[in-house]
Formats: sequence, structure tokens, C-alpha cells
Amino acid sequence: MKYEKMNQEILEAIGGEENIQSVVHCSTRLRFVLKDESKADDQKAEAIDGVLQVVKKGGQYQLVIGNTVEDVYDDLIKMIHIDNSDNNGDNKPKKKQNLFDTIIGAITGSIAPAIPLLAGAGMGKVLLLILTICHVLSDKSQTYQLLNLIFDTGYYFMPAYVGFSAAKIFDTDRMLGAFIGLMTVHPNWVQIVTANKPFHFLGLPVPLVQYSSTLITAILSVWIMSYIYKFVKKITPGMVKVFMEPMLTMLITGPLVFLVIGPISNWISQGIGFIAMWLYHNAGIIAIPILAALYPWLVSIGIHKALSPISIQLVATQGFDPIIRVVALCSNMSQAAASLAVGLKTKNKKLKSLALSSSATAYLGGITEPALFGVNLRLKKPMYGAMIGGAIAGIVASFMKLKAFIYVTPAFLSLPMWVSKTENFVVQAIIVIIVASIATFIATWMIGFDDPVDASEVKAAKKEEKKNFEKDHEKHELHAPAKGELEDVSKVDDPTFASGVMGKGIAVIPSEGKIFAPDDGVVTATFETHHAIGLHLNNDADVLIHVGIDTVEMKGKGFNQLVKKGDKVKAGQELLDFNIDEIKKAGYDPTVIMIVTNPKDFLEVLTVLKDKDETKEITNKDNVMILA
Repeated sequence: MKYEKMNQEILEAIGGEENIQSVVHCSTRLRFVLKDESKADDQKAEAIDGVLQVVKKGGQYQLVIGNTVEDVYDDLIKMIHIDNSDNNGDNKPKKKQNLFDTIIGAITGSIAPAIPLLAGAGMGKVLLLILTICHVLSDKSQTYQLLNLIFDTGYYFMPAYVGFSAAKIFDTDRMLGAFIGLMTVHPNWVQIVTANKPFHFLGLPVPLVQYSSTLITAILSVWIMSYIYKFVKKITPGMVKVFMEPMLTMLITGPLVFLVIGPISNWISQGIGFIAMWLYHNAGIIAIPILAALYPWLVSIGIHKALSPISIQLVATQGFDPIIRVVALCSNMSQAAASLAVGLKTKNKKLKSLALSSSATAYLGGITEPALFGVNLRLKKPMYGAMIGGAIAGIVASFMKLKAFIYVTPAFLSLPMWVSKTENFVVQAIIVIIVASIATFIATWMIGFDDPVDASEVKAAKKEEKKNFEKDHEKHELHAPAKGELEDVSKVDDPTFASGVMGKGIAVIPSEGKIFAPDDGVVTATFETHHAIGLHLNNDADVLIHVGIDTVEMKGKGFNQLVKKGDKVKAGQELLDFNIDEIKKAGYDPTVIMIVTNPKDFLEVLTVLKDKDETKEITNKDNVMILA
């Protein structure tokens, strides 16, 4: 198995196979329901090669994989031993969800598995349209009729697919979930609705509602059915369970759907459609750009599919979607363009390959997760470029009144989604793609990003830097500035010198009142008090030689400076004289201190004393410091 190693790492990161309640996949993500989410290690999971990001939303532990998710899932299923079907409430997740997560999880979990089917059926309808426009196929032919029937099935029986998926989300019988969906599109019911004559059940009027191509009714109906089914299971005797449980569930749920749940769901759907169309007609210029800018963040937390019912409802009732698919187009193309800009600008070879391939995937198929999680969100700044480009494209799209006629992921390969029998918005869609791409590319390029460097390149660079440094910086030895007893500078009774805040150095308790140059160089600093002298040595070291502690207070008494600022000096050359006895008589410590004030310019600044408590008798010809 190609992804066996990756899946082994995934299992370790999520708490092992025994922690999995169920697992499914969508177009880019593995969606786990874990028994105990606290056992999962998020950092460990995100560190797996091939996992772009971890998203925890709607009771699901989602691993964003990208285009290879189906293959990863197939290998995973072969490796684990769990019942990935409905478990009727056993092993429920221990973590309690808030209301928002519960609702979003139910919607996305019910719809996500059906989206590829809906997209395929939708593109099939577009294919038929193109064939008829090009006069390749007549819409009167039996071939057309059969193909149209096939693709219509994708949308007409949508309640069944959603009901089947919803049953898994609500931990109930999946066959009953599909049954509830199919019940609402039964030919007899369709005939009753079409006849438009009053219809009663037990004397109660039944609202005549068309349920084909609807989502909300199926989700709400299966949710309520899940509680009814649990109740029925409790009261049904074991000997008749096999037929009594489903029969009683049908008997109770069915009338409720047609009398109450269905009509309420229909009102909700109509309300959503009304609000969406109101926004389109009255606030599209504002709503679409804002949604386009925010859409990638909805994708990042996995709730963008919660907008799918709105899009599908608009297509089913209005014949087109002027908002959600338009927003998705602006956002998808902006993500693609931001990733493209990163791929062309980065110096990181691994990132370049990922960014360019992710951009192509987003442009061609509308799959943005690799670009979003692998590139833009990871680098942060490209997300701002994508938001800017998406908003600008949204303004253009709103002005052109762009419409999508089928529910499918917007991209280059799905351009036919903007065509109907009476209207054609392909040119407008291409313009939006161009605007989104140019605006995003420029914004991303100008904003820039912190270009990551490969660890191997960093290691190689440091190795080369050290090699060059050692090559260009030969080791230099500094002679003692005075004769006497060498000691560690930390022993000096002056916190400024002893702490090393001024630099690394040595101290000499002088036996002779003479200061010598430690190496060839130039005098860079002298003082009126003549108690100190600064040198810049030919080895690029800046050195301060200071005679005594607080001897500045002597105002030059007892000191005789032999050189001036700017003089070139040789190693061992006498620089100044001082009177040791006079310094002591004045109550000051005559210790001579030599400090290298620019130690950061060297790889190493070492003293010959290896022990801080060590002392050593020296002359001005002895080496006391090593610079490299």
C-alpha cells in the first residue's frame, strides 16, 4: 500500500485505531469522529508529511490531505478493523458539542458525501445542453431523454442521498434515512402535488409541497426520526423487532413529515431563498465582495459546505445561484493566484513545487485546500492578498450579475456551469477569473511573505559560513599589555569590566609601570587623563587597555602617554608609562585591564587561562588571548 506509512503515523496521532468511531472522506479531507478527541495529538498530526492541517469542527477531527485523500482513505480502510457503517448510538463521542457545532456538523456531514454526485449530475446536464446547442444531439431524441433522465436522477432524488448520510450523522438506521428521503419524492405524491387539489390525512389538511431537489426537509426529518426510532426500539418486543421497528418508525415519522416537518422545512428553505435573492438584488455590491473575502476562512474551519443548501435551493427554485457559487469562484481563483505568486517568488524549492502544483489544482478543479492550508494560510500574508483579490473580483461579479446554473465547484474545468438554455455567463466568469488572478497576484507579490528556508539549506549554509569564516579569519594571538600576574577579568573589582558587558578580556596585576601594544594596529582613542588607550588592531579587533580601577579620578597624575590618536603602532611598542606606587598611594587599584570590545566579530575570543581561579606570571611578550 502506497500510503501505509502515512496512515500508521495518522493512527498514532489520533490515539490509535481503537479511538476511531467512524471515518469518511470528502474531496480533500479525512473526517474522523473520535471516541475521545483529547487522545489526539494535533501537533503530531500536522507534522505528518502529506497532512496540510488539522481542523476540528462539527464534532469531526478533520485531516486536510488534498487531492490524494481518496487513495489515503482506501489504504486506511484496509489497515483498520472498525465498523464504518451506522452503529446505532454505540460509542458516541465523549466531547459534548455546542449548538452551533451540532447544527453545522449535521448540515455538512449530511451534504458532503452527496456533493460529488450532485456535481457530476450537474455537469452531465451541462454536457447535454452543450450538445444540443451545437446540434450534436436533439432534445427530442430518445437518446437525449434517457441521458437527461440519468442526470436528473442526481438532483431529483437528492432527499434520499441526504437522508442516507444524515442517518449516519444522527446515529440511526441508514436504510430508514434513505426511505424518508425517497418517500417525499414518491411518484404518487408528486402526482398529488401536481393535481393541486385539497388533500387530507385523518381529516387534517396536508400542505402540497414539492420536495424533490431539497435538503433541509431530509435532514430535519431524519433527525426527528432518529429519536422516534430509539423510542420504538425500546418498546418493541424482541420476537417482532425485525419488521415492527421499521414499520412503527415509518408509521409515526411519515405523517409527521408530510403534515409538519416538510411544510416547516419548506418555509425555512423559502426564507433562505428570499433572503439570498434580496441580498442579490439590493446589496449584492456589498454582500458578494465581503463573502468572497471571508469565504477562505469558512473553508479553513470546514463550515463552507453549510452554505451548500442555499446554493442548491437557489438552483432548484430560481434556476440559478447568483451568490454562493459566485463567491466561491472569486475565492477559489484568488487562492489559486496567491499560491501562484508564492510559487514564482519563493526561493524554497519544496515550497515552490507545492505552491505551483496547488495553484494548478485550484485553477483547474477548484480544489483549494492544498493552496489554502499548504501555502497561503501557512505563510499567513498570502491570505491577505487572496482576500483583497477575492473582494475586488466580487465587486466585478456583482456588477455583471454573474449567475451559476448548476451546483458544482467553480474552476476552469467547470466553466459550463455558467451556461443555461437562455443565458450564457461564461465570458463574464472568465473576466472574474482574470480580475481575481491579477488583483490577487499583485497584492500577494507586494505584501510579500516570510520565505521559509529548507532545513538542509540552512545547515549547508551554516557549514559553508563557518568554513569561509575560518578561512578568512586566521587565529591571532594578543600579547600581554603589561608585565605582572595574569588573572581572569571576573576577579577585577569593577562590575563593568568583571561582568563582561564591555567585552571579553584579561586582567594583569602589574609589576612594571609600562603598557605595550598587544599587536600591530592604530591608536583610535586617547584620554586627557592618560589612564586608558583604545586600539584597532590589524586583525580587526577593537581593544581597550585600561590602567587601574577608577584612576580617571587622578586626572592624569602619575601617567605619561607616549602615543597620540591616529598613530600606527607595532606589537610590543610602549604606549604609556604609569607610576604604580603613586596609584596605590592615591588609594586606587593599579590592575591593568585589556578588553576586546567587538567579540561578536569573531568566531572565538579565548583567554589562555582555562580556570577562572588560575593566575600566571607573564611578560609583555607572552600571549594572553586568542582571536579566531
